[in-house]
Amino acid sequence: MGASSNRAIMSNTEWRSPVGRLIGLFYLLMLVLGSILVLFPFIFSFTAGLKTSTEVFKSGIHLFPEKWDWGNYVEAWQRFKMIRMFSNSIAAAGGGVLGQIVVSSMAAYSLSRLKPIGKKIFLAVILITLGIPTMAILVPRFVIMTDLPFIHISLMNSFWGLWIPYASSPFMILILTNSFNAIPKEIFEAAQLDGASEVRMFFKIALPLSSSIIFVLGFLAFVLLWGDFLWPYLILRTPELQPVSVRLYTLTRYVPINLFLAGSFIAMLPPTIAALFLARKIRGGLTL
Repeated sequence: MGASSNRAIMSNTEWRSPVGRLIGLFYLLMLVLGSILVLFPFIFSFTAGLKTSTEVFKSGIHLFPEKWDWGNYVEAWQRFKMIRMFSNSIAAAGGGVLGQIVVSSMAAYSLSRLKPIGKKIFLAVILITLGIPTMAILVPRFVIMTDLPFIHISLMNSFWGLWIPYASSPFMILILTNSFNAIPKEIFEAAQLDGASEVRMFFKIALPLSSSIIFVLGFLAFVLLWGDFLWPYLILRTPELQPVSVRLYTLTRYVPINLFLAGSFIAMLPPTIAALFLARKIRGGLTL
C-alpha cells in the first residue's frame, strides 16, 4: 500500500497546534460517547441479570445491583435449555449463511464473467429489491412456504422454511459482483489458455481471490440471522426447533424478568465473542 493510504486525518504538526488539540479532544469525546451508546445495552443486560425481579423494576437508573446474584445466570442457562437453543440458532443461521454464499457467489460470477443477456436488467432488479421493505414481502413469502408451488408441500416447522428465503441476498450478490469484476481479466484469460472451464475458474480463481470479502459478508449475515426474530417466529412453531431469539420471547410470560435478562445476555455472547476474535480478519476483508 502506498504512503497516501496510511495518511492520518492531520499531520503531526497540525496535531500539536491548539486547534489540532481541540479537534483531537472532540474526536476523543465522540469516540467515548459512541462507545457508551454501543456498550450500555450489554452492560445493562448483564447487570440486570444479577438483580432480583423487584430491583429490576425499581424506579430510577440503578445500573449495578445491590447484591450480585450469579445464580441467576446458572438458573437461566438450565431453565432456558440454552444449549438446545444455541444449536437451533447455529443451524438456522449457519444454513442461511451457507445458502447465501452459494447462491450469491454463483449469481455474482454469472453477472461478472458470463455476462448473460439482460445483465443490466438483472442488476436493476437486484437494486430495486434492496429498496423493498421486508414487511412488504412477508405475507407472500409465508404463503409460498405453507404450500410450495407445483410440488405442494409445506415447509412450516422446518429449517428449510428458513434456509430457502435466507438464501436470497441481493446485497451479497452486488458486493460479490463488484469483487469478481475487480479481478484482472488477464488471470482468467491465462487460465482459459490452459484449458480451464468456467466452473474451474470459479472455484480456483474467483472464490479464492474473493475469500476475504466472502468471509466478511458471511460473518455479517450470520450475525443478522442469529438475531432474526419475525421469520423464525412465523415458521418454527415447535418449541424444540425455535432459535434463541424466538424461544426467549415465548418464555417471557413464564419466567421472572431478571432471568429473562440473564438469558438475553447469554444469547448475545456467541456473535459478540466471535466478532472480538475475528476482528482483525474482518477489518482485513473490509479494507481490500
